[in-house]
Order: sequence, then structure tokens, then C-alpha cells
Amino acid sequence: WNALNKKEKETVTINPKQLGYSLGGDPLKNLRAGIGVGAGNIELTFFNAPGKSSRSQGQPSPEAIGKIERQELKELARVNEVGVTIHATPNMGGGGGSFSGFTGQGFSEDARQKAIDEMKRTAEFTADVTEGGPMVLHIDGFERPIFAAGVKEGAKEDTFKNYELEKEKAPLHFVDKKSGKVIGLSREEEIVSAERDANGKIIIEDGKVKLKTETFQDAVEHFKALDQKEKKEYSNEIDYFYKGVKKGQQEIQEGEKFRYIDRANDAEKMEERYSGLIEAYESTDESKQGIMAEALKDQERSQSITSPEEMKQLLEDPTKYLKEKQDMYANERTIWQNAAAGEERKIHDATKELENYQDITTYGVAKEADTIAQSAMQAYEIEKKRKLKKSLWVAPENWAVERYGSHPKEYRNIIEKSRENMTQRLIDQKKMNPAQAKKVAADHIRGTFDIGHLNMWKKHFGGDDKEFAKWMKKEIRPLVKDKIIGHVHIADNFGYHDEHLELGEGNAPIKEFLKVLKEEKFEGKQIAEPGGQREGQLHRAWTSALQIGGSPIYRIDSSTRSWTDIGGSYFGRTQSPSFFVGDYAPTKDWTSWSEVPLE
Repeated sequence: WNALNKKEKETVTINPKQLGYSLGGDPLKNLRAGIGVGAGNIELTFFNAPGKSSRSQGQPSPEAIGKIERQELKELARVNEVGVTIHATPNMGGGGGSFSGFTGQGFSEDARQKAIDEMKRTAEFTADVTEGGPMVLHIDGFERPIFAAGVKEGAKEDTFKNYELEKEKAPLHFVDKKSGKVIGLSREEEIVSAERDANGKIIIEDGKVKLKTETFQDAVEHFKALDQKEKKEYSNEIDYFYKGVKKGQQEIQEGEKFRYIDRANDAEKMEERYSGLIEAYESTDESKQGIMAEALKDQERSQSITSPEEMKQLLEDPTKYLKEKQDMYANERTIWQNAAAGEERKIHDATKELENYQDITTYGVAKEADTIAQSAMQAYEIEKKRKLKKSLWVAPENWAVERYGSHPKEYRNIIEKSRENMTQRLIDQKKMNPAQAKKVAADHIRGTFDIGHLNMWKKHFGGDDKEFAKWMKKEIRPLVKDKIIGHVHIADNFGYHDEHLELGEGNAPIKEFLKVLKEEKFEGKQIAEPGGQREGQLHRAWTSALQIGGSPIYRIDSSTRSWTDIGGSYFGRTQSPSFFVGDYAPTKDWTSWSEVPLE
């Protein structure tokens, strides 16, 4: 908003007790800095790679902070009446860690375990420094097309797209449940299968099997037409298409197998024929073998195309000729039998593949939810052991738009699946009753929602800023109302990358977002995140949050001033300002207490 706008500026007030400020790097140094700018809540963020620490480079891990320093952090926060929350490293991939296990090449249990271990040492640090609260983690998800984001979970199709022909060109991904290997299948692939008549028999025309083809879009429509019983055989239309392609390939392999078996059987019959001829020839009286050779010659001509050389050999040495023929057909039989066995192995492997391969969304969500649930269980155990005053909970955060979990509906799905997983673990491991287990899981897995990260969807959105804000409110309101969101990050950008500008300097729908939070009586912390400021200006992320949230400046006298009364009070005046702030102020070298120049 500026003075040239026709519409009066709308203010959405933020409760200063809910507002916080985040800093990454050295925790003690950052806590002091946060207290210095007047923040009532400070989020300490780690940037180490899992299992590693680079304190000398300003990137310590939770484990690099010893007992004395942890005590100092706790006492400093207590004395200054400052709330502290913790952000686990967003750099999981830098050390080979991943909550879903997705590494870019496939899914790895080792990558998931690294994430679980990192969350455990973060939980132990959090328990030492705070009395409980959120531990933020980034939902890393897995690759999926932009246009398909949230559609499976109920989002409207064609709201977003990455490039013009994405819907036709984006590959379908599947995972081998045993190895974690990911394979791609083109949407331009076709299901090729044998066409059958009303009795289920394959139709053969002109000596060839009549084939039919089915595109991906055909498969989608056919899947929709299936009854509920038939649909249960497939997880979704992508699974239906994949299995259709593989079954079509299997039919072709089955046909090849039987063709090879027929060839092998024919060769075996010929082998047996020549074996019988050898036996008959050798048991014939020598005086009559010449007559039999002539008869064999006539038979051979009728059985196959025989060269003059072969006929000569037959007459000169019938036994040798017959033996060579027998060996030839025995060799052919072996070749065709091996070929049939090869096709059988392909069919077996394809059948196993159909059993083992699963679409990436079903597989990846289950893995991510399982890792988050295990991390939450660890936090719950530590909370009970340390007898913390508040719940120690994990707070999965929406992150990269290219990955699953960043769309609001995907975000909800991951958190709900994580809660379901933890609920079952509490029932099985703690013998907790289902109602109590569900309540504990909902308390220990609450999402962090970042409006700056959501704004990065704007580059894929077809509408203008107002339409995007409208879409945002429609998506976010139920997440707040249903208590999916328990913690909030506020940052600004222009919709391309996560630049962490001062609030109001980009085009993220921050005020609309804050308005939804207020209307739904959101009680969690709202953390302003710096990052895109000039050197020495990180605090402006915090003060801009106070300003955009309509928080006044409190002073001893009775007048209430706003932030622009100070920082921008010289705008619209004829006289020069009596003071300078920010980068305009000259650097201060040594001066006396009165600041009078030495000269």
C-alpha cells in the first residue's frame, strides 16, 4: 500500500505474543541477537548436513552444542522471558538424509534412518533448551508433475502447470517396493493387447493376432468406468495404466512362448523320426539297405528341400546322414526350448514386477508419514522422560513446489497419514486406547505452514495476484480450522524463489493469510524469517512483521505511534529530516557521549 492507492490501507493486527523471529547458525549468538531486537519468540535454525557439523563455518549441529551452552541458552531465554522454538536442518539432502527416503535415484531406507537420527538429536537439544514446543522439519517428498499437484487428493485440475505440454509429456513414476528403485513410464506409451471376441478368444485375421491399442487418456476414462469392485484391484488410474501396459507386454510374451514351444515340439518330433530311421536302417539286412536308402531319398524329398549334396551323402552313407539330421533337430529343439524358457522367465519377472511395483505417490507418502511418525514417537518419549511442561512435537513444513507435500492438499494428506501411523504405533507399542492415541498423535504432529513457500506456486498459476490470494484463502482456511497447522512461518518473495524479503516487499498474500489465521483464532507462533536483507539488516524481517501486522510502537508518553511515524516521518515534508536511519546514516567511529564532532 502507498499514498497513491485509492483504497484505504487495511490493517490485520497480529498479537505480538504470537509473533517471532528466526535466525540460523550459532544458537547462543542468535538468541542474544533476537533478544536485542526485542523479539518475544525466537526460532533457532540449524543448517548442518545430517550427521555432520561445521561450527567453524557457522553451521553447528545440535550435537555440537554442549551441556553448559545448552544451559546458558535455557537460562538466557528464561531470564528475558523469551519463547524458543527449533528448526531442524533444512539441509537433509546435503548429508544423504530424506524423510521420504527419496534420493533422486530411488528410495533408500538408509536415507530415512539418517533423517530419523537427525530428528532425535534435534529433539534432545530442544528438550534441554526449551520446555517443549515445535521442531520444524521440511517435507522433502518426491518428484511429481506440477499439473498433478493435489489432484489425487481432491484439488481442481489445470490450476497449475510447469510447461505447455506437461500434461501430455510428464512421465509417470513407479517404485519397486523391494529395492526402492524408481522407473518412469511415458504418458505417450500405449497399452497393446490382443483383441478378443465375445467368448474371450483371441481374434486372428490373415494369420495374425488382431491387436488393439489404448492411450493413457483412454485408460483414465476406462478406469473411471470400472465398478467399485474392479477399482479395488488398482490404487488409481496410473496403476491401472501401468498394469495394462505390462499385461499387454505379458500377452505378447505368452504368445512368443507358445510359438517357441510349438517349434520345439516340431523339432522333437523330427528328432524322434530320424532316431527311428537310424534304428530301422541299422537293423535292416545289408542286401536290402540300398533299396531302403532309395526309399529314404524319396521321403527326404517329400519332407524338406534337400540339396544334391545331401542326397549324395544319403546314398553314400545313410547312417551318417541320418545321425546329422537327428543332431540338427535335437539342437533346434534345445534352442526353441531355451527360447520358451526365456519368455517364461520374462513373464515371471513381469508378474513379480506387477506385484512389487507401486505408483510413487502411494509408496512415497507412506514412507514420509512413517518417518515423521517415528520422529514424533521419539519426541514423545523424550518429552515424558524429561517431564517437560509442554508437548515436544514435530512440525512438518510445506517446501519445494516441485516435490509432493508442498500443495496444501498434499500437505494435509502427509500430516493426516503421519498421525494415523503414530496412532497405530501408540496402540501397538504403548497399549494406549485408540481415542487417546489419536489425541496424542494430533498433539505431536502439527504442521508448519510457510506463506512464502506457498507463494512460489504463483509462477505456475494461471491467474493474477487477486485470484491467487482467493485460491490461497480457500485452501488454507480448512487447514487452520481442522488444526492441521500448528505453527507458521512468514516470509515474502515474488513467487519465483524463496528469497525471504521483508514482509510487504514482495507479492505474497501475507495480509490475506494473517486475516485467515485471525478469523480462525489461530493460537500458534508466527515466525518472521529473514534472509533477503542487506548486511546488518536482518532485523528488518522482524520489524516489517510488526509493521504489516499493525503493531504500534509503545512508549512512555500517552501518544501511540506507528512504525511509519518514525522510519518515514520525513516523507511529504518540506524540511530536511533531523535524523538518519539505516544505510543512509553515516558510520559511527569513536565519538564522545555527546556525539559532538571533535573539530
